[in-house]
Amino acid sequence: MTRVKGIGVGILLALSLASGGCGSVDEPVRFSAEWPATSSDFEETSSRWTRRGVLRAPLDQQASQLMEIYATYLSTDWRAAYVERQATLQKLSTQRKAVLLGEQQETAKKHHEFELLITTYHQRHNDLHRERSIWRVTLVDDQGNEIAAEQVKRDRRPREVIAAEFENLGDFAEAYVARFPAAAGILSGKKFSLRVASSLGMVEVDWVSKK
Repeated sequence: MTRVKGIGVGILLALSLASGGCGSVDEPVRFSAEWPATSSDFEETSSRWTRRGVLRAPLDQQASQLMEIYATYLSTDWRAAYVERQATLQKLSTQRKAVLLGEQQETAKKHHEFELLITTYHQRHNDLHRERSIWRVTLVDDQGNEIAAEQVKRDRRPREVIAAEFENLGDFAEAYVARFPAAAGILSGKKFSLRVASSLGMVEVDWVSKK
């Protein structure tokens, strides 16, 4: 379930669910830190692990939409499909593919990572990478415990590269990578959520386990 909440008086917030291009918020996914036996199609896998949320303003304000977020959890399923995609596109040698696979496996052991595509009505509010950002980015486990992001940084790769991997990158969106400690243990529960909150309101998107 994806939801938004208001913080402060008089702010009306609502959620618009994705009509396409990303997985249903209710679609269960495989929670596992283990590498999959076989990799799935990259586009299908990326869609399955992507969630969308919208933060809307009061009806009497000029901006109808304060924030739109697409969040993709870079799960072991996603990383395995990514390796296969890169190997095919770049015609990687067996050795180079093994190096890329090792890099992805090592990152997955150390961190939970999310690709965030953020569009805000006011560009000055699109500042998740700043030390004094107005937004607080956290993970929430199925017991309600919040885990703060270790790092939220801009994805500095060329936009065409990001768009090739994450099809929901809009013209005015900023791309970020949010990193959390792997020790957070979010994959051991029935669900976890990514929360982006400020005094303007809160967007929270959920991933539910198949088990």
